[in-house]
Amino acid sequence: MATTYRVARQTARWCRFAAVTVDVVASSRDEVVGVPEGVYPDRLREAELGAWHGLRALPAGSGPRQVIIRDIVATDADTNIGDIHEAAARAVWQAPDVAPRPAYVGFGDPELVDLWLRDRIGLHLTAVTEARYWYEGRRGPDADSLLHIWLHFERGAPTMLHGRGDELLLSVEEPYASYDMDEYGDVRVGPAEAPDLLAGIVGARLEDAAVILGLFGGPVCAGVRLRLGGAEVTIATYGDEWTLARSDLPGGAG
Repeated sequence: MATTYRVARQTARWCRFAAVTVDVVASSRDEVVGVPEGVYPDRLREAELGAWHGLRALPAGSGPRQVIIRDIVATDADTNIGDIHEAAARAVWQAPDVAPRPAYVGFGDPELVDLWLRDRIGLHLTAVTEARYWYEGRRGPDADSLLHIWLHFERGAPTMLHGRGDELLLSVEEPYASYDMDEYGDVRVGPAEAPDLLAGIVGARLEDAAVILGLFGGPVCAGVRLRLGGAEVTIATYGDEWTLARSDLPGGAG
C-alpha cells in the first residue's frame, strides 16, 4: 500500500515543502527502485538517498524491504536541499509494520551535502548560532564546549550541523532554546561571538566549498571546507568531537 509523507513548514523568513510517496514491501534484499515521470534527476537522487537512509535505520529484525518511489512533489521556491530526503525516509517509516519509528537526524550522504553546498555558493552567511556546554559558569575553549552549529545563509532556512561519531549530519531546523541541567551545568544557545572561530566569518560570501570524507567505513561526510571572506574554514567531527580550523588565503580580505 502506498504511503505519503509531507514535509511542510512556513515561518516569516523561510518555507519547507516536499512530499514523497512510496510503497514498502517485503523482499529478499534491501532495494530502492522507481522512476517517477517528470522528476528532475537531482530530486529523484535525493529521494533515493532518503529511502536508503530510511531502510538503514529500520529497527533490528525488520527484514529486508523493497522501496518503490511512486511520486515526488517539490517546488522551486519552497523546497530546500534535504526536504525530499527527509520526506522519503519518513515515508519508509510509515509502513504499517514499522515500529518503533526511527527519529530523523539529518543527512550525511556526501553527494547530498555537496548539492547543499553548491546551492549556497554566492550567498552571504548572515549569522552563525552555537549551542555550548557550560558548567559552574564556565565553558571550555572554542571546539571543546561546542555541541551544535546552525548556519544561516541569506534567503534560506537555517541548517543545523551536528556530529555523530565520525559523521557530520545536516538538518533544516531552527535553533532550540537554552536549557538547564541542574547540577550538571547548562546548555546556552546564541550567536557565535569573538574570539570563537565561526564568529569571524559572519557576513562573508561563500565563494567555494568542499565535502570532507570520513576515514572509515562507507562514504560519509565527516566535515565541510568553506571558502569565504578571504579565509578557508574547516568544520568537521571525529569521534564525537568537533574540529574547527581557519587559514587566511593570500590576498584575501579576511
